[in-house]
Amino acid sequence: MNLSLIFSVIFVVAANDYELLAQLQNYEFGKTIIATMQITLESEDASVDGVVNQLLAMQKATQIDLDDNSQAIKQSQESCEQRFNELQTVIENASNKKADNERTLPFKQEELNIIAYQIKDKVDQQKRVQDRRNGAEFSRSVEKKDFSQKQQETIDFISGLKKAKAILSQLKSSFLQVGDVRAKLHKHLESLNKSSPYHGLVKILIAAAGDDNVPKIIQIIDELVESLQHLLSVDRSGDEQKEELYSLQKSRYDSELQTFTTTIASLQAEAEKLKQKLLEFQNDIETKEQFLTVKNQEYKDWRKTCDDDLRANQNLRQIKFNELNIINECIEIFTTRLNPQIKSYIQELEI
Repeated sequence: MNLSLIFSVIFVVAANDYELLAQLQNYEFGKTIIATMQITLESEDASVDGVVNQLLAMQKATQIDLDDNSQAIKQSQESCEQRFNELQTVIENASNKKADNERTLPFKQEELNIIAYQIKDKVDQQKRVQDRRNGAEFSRSVEKKDFSQKQQETIDFISGLKKAKAILSQLKSSFLQVGDVRAKLHKHLESLNKSSPYHGLVKILIAAAGDDNVPKIIQIIDELVESLQHLLSVDRSGDEQKEELYSLQKSRYDSELQTFTTTIASLQAEAEKLKQKLLEFQNDIETKEQFLTVKNQEYKDWRKTCDDDLRANQNLRQIKFNELNIINECIEIFTTRLNPQIKSYIQELEI
């Protein structure tokens, strides 16, 4: 090798050694190294080996710090990863549950709508049956009133016929004037119900009454009374059948109404359960939303904390690497390139 090149390399290396030693003054760790080298060199048993031993001790301590830092980074990463996995599982489960509820909610709402429609339909049907029952009850009430009125009119007419018969019988008495009896008959005829279909017949019979036909007219009146009494009996029987039919109809309506009442109550109870279920779904969705907000923020906070911790450990690791490199450089200077000039330069450095 060219001798000038060798001297150039030696000069560059030496310059770098001075530059390195000078830079140690700029930060605390460097000042610690300078102080260690100066104290060792100034001691009574000063020796290069003493400085090297001190530097080797610092090298070992720094390497231990690096190893501890590596272990701290590993443990921190594992802890963070475990927490991330836990949070992600919690977030995923809550998100899935929330999504399930959100998918189920419209179907439950539709179920409630269907039940509400069924309730309305049953209430409408119940009202129609109730209207028919009320209509039947009203019709029967009117019918019974008319029947009672007609029965009473017939009974009164029969009573009037019997009285007319008694007056007619007086025509055969020699103690009474015929004119007086006829006047009495005429007055009685006026008192009879003129709306009766038999009123005209009675009027004709009374008008035709004479000494020779009174028995015949009385016989006709008796037959008419008997006929009217028979009609009363027939009408009563018919009314009893109508009452029985009405009772059956009313019983059927009441049974239908009771069935509707039971069905509506059951549907309303089912609707209330669905409303409660819907409320639970809605509350659960809102709760899950709030829970997810908290957990997502917790995940972000953990992520930031872990990232900050990793950067801090990486920065510390880089510092320790730099310190180790400086220590190694100093060891190399003392073991391979130390000369009186460098030794003197070290002792002159200010800290």
